[in-house]
Amino acid sequence: MDFNKEQLSQFRTYTDNASSIVLIPHKNSDGDAIGSILGWYNLFANRGINAKVVVPDEVPENLSWMQGAADIIVHEQDELKAVSALCNADLLMFLDFNDIKRTGDLAGVISGLSTPRVMIDHHPDPSPGVANLMFSDVAVSSTCEISYHLMKAMCWTDAIDSRVAECLYSGIITDTGVLSYNSSNPQTYLAVADLVSRGTDKGKIHREIFQSNSIGRMRLLGHVLCNKLEVMAGSGAAFISLSKEDLDRHHYQPGDTEGFVNYPLGIKGIGISAMFTEKEKDKFVKISFRSRDNMPVNLYSEKYFSGGGHKNAAGGEWNGTLEDAIKRFKETLPGFVDENRKK
Repeated sequence: MDFNKEQLSQFRTYTDNASSIVLIPHKNSDGDAIGSILGWYNLFANRGINAKVVVPDEVPENLSWMQGAADIIVHEQDELKAVSALCNADLLMFLDFNDIKRTGDLAGVISGLSTPRVMIDHHPDPSPGVANLMFSDVAVSSTCEISYHLMKAMCWTDAIDSRVAECLYSGIITDTGVLSYNSSNPQTYLAVADLVSRGTDKGKIHREIFQSNSIGRMRLLGHVLCNKLEVMAGSGAAFISLSKEDLDRHHYQPGDTEGFVNYPLGIKGIGISAMFTEKEKDKFVKISFRSRDNMPVNLYSEKYFSGGGHKNAAGGEWNGTLEDAIKRFKETLPGFVDENRKK
């Protein structure tokens, strides 16, 4: 991956002159978001640079094993400490998002600051003026992979120890479905190979992320597959819907539904999967989309659900009831699929 020399020089100036850097991911953080912020947090620690991590909301339990997770400041749990860290920072780094709105309630605080901002991300269409300096490439598997290449370009590889490597490796494997999508570039595999060579405990990471499920998550998955999975055979699609009552009944914790949207793609003949999760009763629904081959679910999400993302992995939202969100999906998806099959 190539970087502009002027950008690298500017990034070096920012980090050299900062006495306090604050690293920020998006709301509802996933493996790539947490892996990238903690990857940088540990790298800066190894280089003697003071950094803090401020996240909008709770970190999923299956990611809390990463080195530095115990030092994370959660805005929704300690607003005063989070705001203080932000206001006293010399540099803000945005990881795995390109629109400040994706930081939830933190957006209001960030928008009022004149602190220099650096964005590292792999999602399309960055919001204008989101950062003073941007490292963005939609062709790269994950923000963690971009971070790895940027660390190398800055000649900081001596600071990529096992703690940094494990965080970055975690983000790459979670954002690619363990290298099953968004991972056709050989550079991704070279990055993974180098990270493993730096002391990454691959077995431990896979156990922590994929094999440390709570009984609530397992029962919720069973409920989803038995009762909440619907197939739209004519469109080659299937979807999952989870109400607030479903989540509460199974003692939902952040991260419990991670990966559920991928299960319908295991059905023969299904090339599009969606998951509708009601976050606020009759008010707000979070939506995830996955697809195979050339079906651009990012364009579908952008057009119908105020979302976006990658061709085969995207997200959206619906301000309204779960029933109306599903109705819109059923009404609009068949036409979108027919239109794109002809291309």
